[in-house]
Amino acid sequence: MIPLALMGGLFWPTVLAYTFLAGERATAQVAECHHGGGRSPLKCSGTWRTADGDTGSGGIYGLRRSDAGHAVEVRVGPLGPYRPGLGAAAVPVSLSLFWLASFGVLTVQQVRVGRRARRLLAEPGAPGDLLIVTGKGARTLEGRRCASVVTLPWPAPATPGVKTAYWEVRDPAGQPMFRVEQRRAGKSAPELVVRDPSGMSGHIIRSTGADSPGACTVLAFDGTPVGSIQPFAGIKWGAFEFRDDRGVLRARSVSRLPEWVLRLEPGTSPAISRLVLAFVIGQRRRHK
Repeated sequence: MIPLALMGGLFWPTVLAYTFLAGERATAQVAECHHGGGRSPLKCSGTWRTADGDTGSGGIYGLRRSDAGHAVEVRVGPLGPYRPGLGAAAVPVSLSLFWLASFGVLTVQQVRVGRRARRLLAEPGAPGDLLIVTGKGARTLEGRRCASVVTLPWPAPATPGVKTAYWEVRDPAGQPMFRVEQRRAGKSAPELVVRDPSGMSGHIIRSTGADSPGACTVLAFDGTPVGSIQPFAGIKWGAFEFRDDRGVLRARSVSRLPEWVLRLEPGTSPAISRLVLAFVIGQRRRHK
């Protein structure tokens, strides 16, 4: 992905440099120049004739509004005719730099998270305490499926403006372990309602708000706190710690796209394990 992103980010500036330096010389007759709506760049069109006598018509780039109705010297390259200069290069170069910088930040974040995942995998522990989790379920390192996800129809009419998902997690024998209602209103953080198969009891995993990005509190249906979820120190997403109501560490999870590594600490109860698994699976499930 890194080489492809670098090639994509450098493609436009490279083609422009080739056009400015080696593109075929031509004289363009600019018919009109106008701005679209909002902050859209200036669009010019007209006809051109190369030194060899070839002609063309369409968009002409790198011009000013005052060039309308005049003849200008251009270079014709793979992306069409351009008038060499900073005006033609400003937008492509700016977009390419933004692309490269954004992907660079993402790459650094993924490298750091990858290191955390490798450290988590390398820690000693019981084989059953370490799982690989995706949006479709969970498996052990040896590849043995220990949980699978089945999408269910939403049990009630969808609320306007609320994106929802409803799914059930089943054990290797196909028996329901728990059901999850995953919902998100607008740009708010998603909320998970985790119910036992009967639907009579369960818990809510809810964001603690903008003051603690990525953090969640885990509540029983009666509002009693039973645990918390916090990002690893120094990051907002991609690595989480799960603690019970006494603050004891019960599980850790780290993203290594497109899956998560989940380590359950010794002594973690089945109830906490189910909530942890529901949260991690929810990181890979989409709302509708």
